[in-house]
Amino acid sequence: MKKISLLIIVSVQLTFSQNLVENSSFEEKKSCPEIIGGFNHKVIHWSTPNFGSTDYFNTCSETVGNINFFGEQKPKSGNGFAGMYVMAPENYREYLQGTLSSPLTLGNKYTITFYLSLAENCSHAIKDIGVLFLDEPLKQSSDEYINLNKVLSDVPKSYFVLINSQNFYVEKANWEKITFEYEAKGFETNFVIGNFDRNSKISKIKVQNTKDPDASYYYIDDVSIEPLQSKMTSITETQITENDQILENDKVYILQNVLFDFDKHMLLESSKSELDQLYNYLNANKRLKIEIYGHTDDVGIQKRNDELSLLRAKEVALYLISKGLRPERITATGYGNRFPVASNKTDEGRALNRRVEFKLIFN
Repeated sequence: MKKISLLIIVSVQLTFSQNLVENSSFEEKKSCPEIIGGFNHKVIHWSTPNFGSTDYFNTCSETVGNINFFGEQKPKSGNGFAGMYVMAPENYREYLQGTLSSPLTLGNKYTITFYLSLAENCSHAIKDIGVLFLDEPLKQSSDEYINLNKVLSDVPKSYFVLINSQNFYVEKANWEKITFEYEAKGFETNFVIGNFDRNSKISKIKVQNTKDPDASYYYIDDVSIEPLQSKMTSITETQITENDQILENDKVYILQNVLFDFDKHMLLESSKSELDQLYNYLNANKRLKIEIYGHTDDVGIQKRNDELSLLRAKEVALYLISKGLRPERITATGYGNRFPVASNKTDEGRALNRRVEFKLIFN
């Protein structure tokens, strides 16, 4: 099969090997910790979503440095690291809530990595660690100071990533690497790491007898969320070449200049230049099909947003067909406001969410 390649002169966001987690190894702090439980107040860009007293350790401290109340541990890197109960009596839980430097992009794949070490003085090890992705940070609720079960009861299950480990995390002396891939839904700006089940549902193993109640406590360090590759964000000119960048299948592109008036679906004249470039490429590559995705912000009712997003996607499809693209090579879908790429609480964020995307598919 002949490989089709593409040279695109674009506005490119270089994201390869870029960690999107702010303050990923807990080095940026407001001050050196003096007592346990100071994570929520000491670590910049991080918080706790409940009233659990997640701990912050730093080698600058004599009281909560390498030697602490649950044993001894050195940071994986730098000077700072965190600690949290993932199992404790009365379903008590502690969590880490982190911030991303930019939202994840719908359809893109990311590598999520962090390091765990089991505290030497706790009784149990578990393997039920998960990540919850959010479009805004969870705020502490006086009704949910113990765990997040009630708060999260309305959160779609697709927001959770449960790490399917075959083994319990029993490493105490060293740090154990946890890593997996994740395909973004397009709304992710924040995330929470921890255990989201009750004690009765946790897969656990006893590692030692202790005089204290049964509990599982882990240190955590070096959290990263990195794109698997760079993402091309807008097309301005295309040229077919033989020995340049190979166009990959199933990549989602955002049409940066395809714009609509508020609550309208008719294309603006300024949008057509970008679509002309897209048509030229499709016309030169007869074996490609294209999927068009329409999106809206969250203003208005869901039914209208679903309708409007579909109409906008169809408007783009009809324009390409009017240029000469065969109808069987194109499909249009509307997603309403289900997959935001930014917060809907600001005008700027809503503008980013009112978008049209496309994906090219080889036959």
